[in-house]
Amino acid sequence: MKSLASVEVLAEIRVRLRNVRVDDRARWGKMTAKRMVRHLICSYEMALGERTVDPMERPVPVVMKWMALRSGFRWPKNIQTVPELKRAIAKHSEVEFDVLMRAVIESVEAVARGTHYAPSHPMFGPMTPEDWMRWGYLHADHHLRQFGR
Repeated sequence: MKSLASVEVLAEIRVRLRNVRVDDRARWGKMTAKRMVRHLICSYEMALGERTVDPMERPVPVVMKWMALRSGFRWPKNIQTVPELKRAIAKHSEVEFDVLMRAVIESVEAVARGTHYAPSHPMFGPMTPEDWMRWGYLHADHHLRQFGR
């Protein structure tokens, strides 16, 4: 099971991120490549406890968390982004794409280092460091596939 805890998996994600181009078109959803990169940065800030995001009114059941993080099934294509992240993504849209690319790689590396994490995810509830490492990989993979990378 791939996770950011693996040096090889982290290297794979770095390469895939570096292959994203500002003019890449999404295969599904409404995000541009620039917004997708910004979304990943903000999401990793949430994982690291640097960005506060309110929990969902009804977190997913434990079995759904297991399915999302451990089953190997691919995530559904159009999962809703929490409002706090939507606002944050829109607020920083003037930043140059190459600056965002450096920032997203730094963010994914910070999650991989695992020095600290938020105690819970807004959808999945309480998270262990292993959960965050797995989620970090799956979230990047999901959006990289969205843009054909």
